[in-house]
Amino acid sequence: MKINYTLRRSRKRRKTISLNISEANEIIISAPYFVPVREINNFVQEKREWIDKTIKKQAHDRCVHKEKEYVSGEHFYYLGKNYPMEVFFEPTEKQGILFRNQQFYLNAPENKEIRKNCFILWYKQKALEHIRGRVDFFCRQLNLRPSVARISSARKRWGSCSPGNRLAFSFRLIMMPPEIIDYVIVHELMHIKEKNHSRRFWKLVEAAMPQYKTCQFNLKKYSENILF
Repeated sequence: MKINYTLRRSRKRRKTISLNISEANEIIISAPYFVPVREINNFVQEKREWIDKTIKKQAHDRCVHKEKEYVSGEHFYYLGKNYPMEVFFEPTEKQGILFRNQQFYLNAPENKEIRKNCFILWYKQKALEHIRGRVDFFCRQLNLRPSVARISSARKRWGSCSPGNRLAFSFRLIMMPPEIIDYVIVHELMHIKEKNHSRRFWKLVEAAMPQYKTCQFNLKKYSENILF
């Protein structure tokens, strides 16, 4: 099957053929002026698998990173899994989110900000219940006691520990898998003992959670998909 592309030739110092795929999935080939079309076509065919994978990934990323409209059919993360949502509006019923049978149900009028706030309130409540429970668990396990543990609206910091040992966790953390939530909690609790990211700090984290590097890697992976 022929692959369509846009060819850009250069009379300058370019010595090799290169391939780029634009955000609109346009395949752009840059090549020296003297390279024959046959050689360019062979180059493109050799890259067919990479081209297919890249186009599929870009399509997936556009879908995932698209700003939410809060309409039926969209998916939202909860504890590491992506669940569909159904929207309806029944004025006589309680407004907000119901999670049942592996699906979100949102009772709210046709107003994007109201619907978004319903999700934020629901996530904050679930984060408060889950994270505080896990903080208490690890406090007993590690014999550590923060002065307070609260839920924040931070966008870029999953967790923090102040000089006075006050812990804060973003409500967005509740969208992550449970083991990643545990990692962030252990990470911040260890800052009670060590306020920096020294070798000693990471030894403390590893002693409490030997698989922390896997969780660290997965945290970055999920962070790319969880935009809210």
